[in-house]
Amino acid sequence: MEGDSTVQFGSPETFDFTPPSGSTFFLWLISLLVVVYGLGISLLALIDNDFSGAASGGIFVVPGCLLGMYLTPTKLQKEYDKIRVKEKPRDFIQRKESGGRTGNFWTGKYSHSPKKDDRGWVFQAPGPEYWDKIDPYGPDDTGIIPEHPTVIGTPIPASFSLDGALLSIITLYSIPITMLSFYTGTGILESGVGEDEFLLGVALIFGPAIGSIIFAITMWSEGTKMQLTIDVPTSKIRSMAAGELELVGQVRRETTPAPPVQVGNDPARTYDDLHIWEWRYEIYLRRTRIVMTDKGPRTETEYRWETITFEKGGHNFILHDGTGGVVVSQDTFKEINLGDYIRIWEIDHNRNLGEIFGSIITTTFGGWTILKHKWTLWGLALGDPCYILGTAKNRPKKMLDPVAKKSSHQQTLMQVVGESGVRFNARLERGSELGVLGKVKSQIEYKLIPGILAIGCLIGTYLAYVNY
Repeated sequence: MEGDSTVQFGSPETFDFTPPSGSTFFLWLISLLVVVYGLGISLLALIDNDFSGAASGGIFVVPGCLLGMYLTPTKLQKEYDKIRVKEKPRDFIQRKESGGRTGNFWTGKYSHSPKKDDRGWVFQAPGPEYWDKIDPYGPDDTGIIPEHPTVIGTPIPASFSLDGALLSIITLYSIPITMLSFYTGTGILESGVGEDEFLLGVALIFGPAIGSIIFAITMWSEGTKMQLTIDVPTSKIRSMAAGELELVGQVRRETTPAPPVQVGNDPARTYDDLHIWEWRYEIYLRRTRIVMTDKGPRTETEYRWETITFEKGGHNFILHDGTGGVVVSQDTFKEINLGDYIRIWEIDHNRNLGEIFGSIITTTFGGWTILKHKWTLWGLALGDPCYILGTAKNRPKKMLDPVAKKSSHQQTLMQVVGESGVRFNARLERGSELGVLGKVKSQIEYKLIPGILAIGCLIGTYLAYVNY
């Protein structure tokens, strides 16, 4: 039996209007009210032929739209949540029960892990008790995993969404807001103030144009990736052929377990069975200084995070979709997306100097005072869902383990590597195809609207310059 899911994806809607749930709903509603308020200001100003007043409405509209876009989920995301509650996959239950923040004020030590995982399984996946211990490349008795695209189909985004509508509203203000930003920036530069004010002025002058271009390029690239995920058919591993392909499956152990990962080289922060991992060590800094203004000296306090160390690594694994397994050479993939973090550890600096630095006691970093230390871990763990666009090639004989040499399954003689093909750039992502496409938008929202926004900001910068 190859999966028993009755859910089928692939029927797009015309418009996706999906409000968030829980306490987030009220903040989302406030963001929409702010947008309406700003639009009202602009409309009244236009009636009075007050064009500068119409532009000032954008001071409310643009932040309101950005907040609304950030808080608005897709219908797919809410549908996934409903399925998870019904199906109760193991990782969903584990995160829900063990996630959250723990710590002690007196020791200054805290840790946090998310209660929700948008890249986790949506449907129940076979646990280790169902894996073939003798032949890890062979098919499962339970058949193909329920979350495989050949079972449930591929999610298709709505033609338009509230997210796109809010971004469209921002484009209406692209020219006047850019001009207002330009004039504000030139005013700051003409005041002849300090270095920080100079940088702020330059940012206000060129920021909207440069930022919108970067945003348009990023959205275009993301839209192309998402369209490839939708268009490229997913192969079943038992019948896969050499060449370019898309695979969805579960991370399982090859011949040896993945070595333990010690985050920050601390045994207390050890994680097992991570086949791809990254961790970052950062410090939180504060600097107080005196700056001279037209009204005399003023005290300013700044805060920032500084990355000290970033490390990553991995261990080859078998990707299994229930029909069979194939070795993935994870170190050949340059583009990897591990989704949300697994855990964050934070330690107050002053309370733990000896523990962190031993006999080297320090409280400063380049003139800044150290306040906190933070370690963040991301990873692809044993049993996780995994999505791959890559190339299947024959495995060198020296890479064949004893089980592969004796196996009758053709895919045991192959490996999946991160080599790009004619149609796509290779990538490996934590999550099934459902997880990868959870926040997918239409191509109009990926490419057309961001392009119009960039053009508007460029026009606004030009008009402000010639009229300055």
